[in-house]
Amino acid sequence: MAKESLQFTDLDEDSLVHIFSFLNLEDLDRLARVCHRFYIVITVHLYSRLSARLLQTGHQPKAAHCPSRNVIEFDFRRRISLFENWRYGRYAENQFFQHRMLYFSQIMLEKRWLYMSHRGQLRVHKRTAERGLLRVKPSWTVGAERQSDINWMVKKGEVIFAGRADGSGFVYDCRKRRYSKQVLADDIVTAVDFEGELFVSTGKSSSTCFWTGLVEDGQYALERRLEVADAYQTIKLSPDGGSRLAAGKYHDRAKSALRLIDVERGFSTVLNSPSRAVYHLLWKDSCTILTGNFDTTMRLVDTRTAQDEAIWSDPYDASVYCLDYDGAYGVLCGMKQHFRVNLYDLRAPRRCVQMYFSPRKTTNYSPVYSLAADSSQLFIVTDHDLRVLNFDADHAESKDFTHDLDRFH
Repeated sequence: MAKESLQFTDLDEDSLVHIFSFLNLEDLDRLARVCHRFYIVITVHLYSRLSARLLQTGHQPKAAHCPSRNVIEFDFRRRISLFENWRYGRYAENQFFQHRMLYFSQIMLEKRWLYMSHRGQLRVHKRTAERGLLRVKPSWTVGAERQSDINWMVKKGEVIFAGRADGSGFVYDCRKRRYSKQVLADDIVTAVDFEGELFVSTGKSSSTCFWTGLVEDGQYALERRLEVADAYQTIKLSPDGGSRLAAGKYHDRAKSALRLIDVERGFSTVLNSPSRAVYHLLWKDSCTILTGNFDTTMRLVDTRTAQDEAIWSDPYDASVYCLDYDGAYGVLCGMKQHFRVNLYDLRAPRRCVQMYFSPRKTTNYSPVYSLAADSSQLFIVTDHDLRVLNFDADHAESKDFTHDLDRFH
């Protein structure tokens, strides 16, 4: 009796995976449409592998202090397409909350919500998976526009801590909708942060204060526990429970603007990352800090060696005003001019992956004052509006500046 011939579709899963691994993405897409079994094998074993470590869109485990912000959960294949859109500058642009008076807002991004300050008021806008992606009418607000401008704000869990330009601040409990006003400084509050019961604020020219947060009759009260004489432009508590405070000065003639402060004792250590000014900083993990600097660089600083581990320079010599970290390899830098944003890959030192900015308009000189992103959207704050770049737009015109960037490498 003649043996039945073995069909290609009858091969075991391991054999199919081995064969398919030699194919390019276009061929895998064609094969995935042949039959349901091929689709499952390619999705589970090939698309998942190809999309795991992609810049901005990868699904590998992220840093614990950088939770996912995706309003839409994309499958493995879609993540690959989104990365290509980030890489080659394919996006649709929308403008929100335009205002003639010049002022800048701060934003915070979560899966379901966008928190945005409008002068003295905090507005909370719902994000949706629908075409609009953002509801213009706020779901709820905190404070009023006529109050002093909100200069900085932080949200952890259901608590928001913010500092204002008149030296005051507030702690807001989102769950109980309770607002607690605080007096933080004698001048402009430039930055705040908190971790558990530890709250920190710094002023433009006064000092940096450490507070203990107490809840009395449902209201937060901040009790000063330590004061450090130096004032900073930006501060951030370490993600290991807030044992250390990374701090950057607005100006330091000795190019020693980056400091590390022991929270318990208040002792300050100068990190060997030469810069006259640090405008924004973030912890990558409990040992390394990302800094955006006046001197046109973004730096990765290791606190164990107190040295720069890597440096990325802006191709057009603009200062870095703000940063956003995706929890894995991607860092977005908001630049000083033309509401431009640079994308960097921490695995590729000294190289700018892509730049994003709008066509020339009357307000094209604005810096980027604040930014945030998920896998498919980039939120950019200028001095006149909020711009949202939506990368879930395969048919959008490509705005690819890699040709210009290659000249600098």
